[in-house]
Amino acid sequence: MHSVRSVVPAVLVGCTLLFASQVLSGQQVAEVQVAPVTVTLAVGERKELLASAYDSRGDNIATARFAWTSSSPGVVRVEEDPSVPGIAILFGVGPGLANVEVRVGNRRASAAVQVVSVGAGPAALGGTGLATVLQIEPGSVFLLPSEDVRLQARFLKDDGSLAAPAMITWRSLRPDIATVTPDGVAVGVSLGQGVIEATSATGLLARVTVQVAQAPFGFGTAVLSLSPAEADSLSVVVPSQNNRMVSARRLVWRSTNDAVVRVSPIGVATGVSAGSAEIVATGFGQESRLRVSVHRPVEFLEVQPTATEGFVALPLGGSITFSATPLASDETAVPEAPLTWVQPDTALAAFDPTSGRLTGKALGETQLQVRGPGEGLEVTWAIHVIVGGLAIDPGAVALSRGARRDLTAFFTDDVGVPVSPASELTWTSSDAGIVAVDGQGGLEAKSFGVANVVATTVWGGADTAAVYVQGEILVTSTRGGQADVFAFDREHPDQFNQVTDQPGNELNAVYSPDGTKIVYVSDEGGGLDLFLVDAVGGNPVRLTSTQSLEASPCWTPDGSKIVYESDATGVTQIWIMNADGSEVRQLTQGEVTNIQPAVSPDGRTIAFTSVREGNYDIYVMDLDGSNQRSFTAAAVNETMPVWVSDSAIAYVSERYERRRPKRTVTVLDSSGQLIALTPEELVVTDFAISPAGDLLAAVVSADGRSGLESRLYLIPLTGEGTPVEVPRAGPKDQLGAPAFRP
Repeated sequence: MHSVRSVVPAVLVGCTLLFASQVLSGQQVAEVQVAPVTVTLAVGERKELLASAYDSRGDNIATARFAWTSSSPGVVRVEEDPSVPGIAILFGVGPGLANVEVRVGNRRASAAVQVVSVGAGPAALGGTGLATVLQIEPGSVFLLPSEDVRLQARFLKDDGSLAAPAMITWRSLRPDIATVTPDGVAVGVSLGQGVIEATSATGLLARVTVQVAQAPFGFGTAVLSLSPAEADSLSVVVPSQNNRMVSARRLVWRSTNDAVVRVSPIGVATGVSAGSAEIVATGFGQESRLRVSVHRPVEFLEVQPTATEGFVALPLGGSITFSATPLASDETAVPEAPLTWVQPDTALAAFDPTSGRLTGKALGETQLQVRGPGEGLEVTWAIHVIVGGLAIDPGAVALSRGARRDLTAFFTDDVGVPVSPASELTWTSSDAGIVAVDGQGGLEAKSFGVANVVATTVWGGADTAAVYVQGEILVTSTRGGQADVFAFDREHPDQFNQVTDQPGNELNAVYSPDGTKIVYVSDEGGGLDLFLVDAVGGNPVRLTSTQSLEASPCWTPDGSKIVYESDATGVTQIWIMNADGSEVRQLTQGEVTNIQPAVSPDGRTIAFTSVREGNYDIYVMDLDGSNQRSFTAAAVNETMPVWVSDSAIAYVSERYERRRPKRTVTVLDSSGQLIALTPEELVVTDFAISPAGDLLAAVVSADGRSGLESRLYLIPLTGEGTPVEVPRAGPKDQLGAPAFRP
């Protein structure tokens, strides 16, 4: 426990001890403020000016003695109010400008005062040059009934700088709601919304809206805690009006117990002796009460951890609990005494004053300080944030052969949230033949497969990222005698890598948005169900297990949900579920078929194929199934929707000519523009478009030696290059259901 009783400060490295509260009797004035800083009044008119003095901690010095002077007594005279310290009465003597200055010792502040002739509107204070814009400040006004506020006119040039002022005439357009005096003081009259207008002698005009409402006011704090002789300026706000402040001078103040706390006519509360009381502010037909607790004088602070030489080591992501107990002169606790905690660099550490826990956020040096109620009652700890946990971002990544990508590692907090980039790491790969990694986390994909890339810190912390090397395009192929999922890259369409090899048929495979997982359809259980594997076909998980047929899966862009079709109700409809197979929900209903869902890039809309109008058309709906509406309505069949942007959809358009089908891939945007992507001689039955929009993978039905064949073509959409047929393993190899990695 620290028990420094001398008024001479004791200093320890890493902890400054300035505990002697006796120095309060000589509070030093650090700043003087005056309000308002600009005043306009007519000759013979009186107005109040308020001054306040503050010490270096921002506490109000209620005992300060103010000295007032006018730079031009022939323009404005200053009359002090001896009954209320800090209040001066300004008296307009003659037209002109003057500065009124208030001093406390060598600290001073001033207000600019303009006195205008009786019957003339006031001019706004400004600069020089011709004004082109007139503004009223504040820009909008909230008032209680009978409350007033002074409006200030500003003359501006086109570039926003101050211009020379001109005479102003004030007028209320709704005097039944709010009036305005010739010198720009707006007064609330009755509930409602009014408008006050300012017109300059040069023809400029400005207006401000005045809202008069009977709204309750309250104090800016729930409880005020003071020590004897300590003073604090109280603030009263209107919560429903953006917590705007109500002038303390317009309220009537009283204390329920002057033996505990006193309050001045301008709302300055001063502690008298230990105890509890209330301060009551009354005005505008209402009152508000503030509970005040005056505690015993605090002489010392007892702190934990003890501040010793050196610093407190705070692990990155870890937490340390700090505490401070105010003590009276008899070393008993004063729990009601307020404490102020200061942590200057929130980028390095975060402090929770409720729990007293300081948590390291980023490597570096910072401080934590606690201040008690009195001069010199403060303790400062030096804090060094040291390294904590480690996380690689992303934790899993998918690449094509030959591709390169950088991994980034971060130091993390105690719940795994990254707080700063990591450095001085060692990077290794579990299989450099699949993925090579350099000393900065740069990856190079070598061959199909999966490898673990590990980042290790010098103190032994580590994290792992799974790197999958897989083909860019998924496709269903029957080259093995049954339907299986394969992957290949556009540069090597003849090099297939098998993804699935289960007992049944696997088809309709699609990558997750990050490319590390694949969902596909399988008839392994006798029906059609959805399965999930990683990007190279490992770790299979069954997502659905029903007697119905599920097909056409697709992902939401955030990877959290899968949308698909199912005939669970007897009619094929669109359904949605979480990516782990939970929370299954039906999106479309009715007696007509709804199939082939596709989620928009922004994740807000689902396109699908429906036969609700007698033929196949493309419809869209919100992600939750609401707001279903048609996207196409032609007499031909439109199927297989694929989003090419948030407002454009590609689909297969089918018409018949001499009883032979003509199927083309067509793009329709929200403006109604149609663009054909494939020629009519190709009978397209399925297709996919690369995320970059530069390549179309089209499944084409054609007559072959063994009957009708399903072939796959890669068609450039950039205007360069020619279509390439993806080689088949033989005449019985049927290719279908292409899908690009996002």
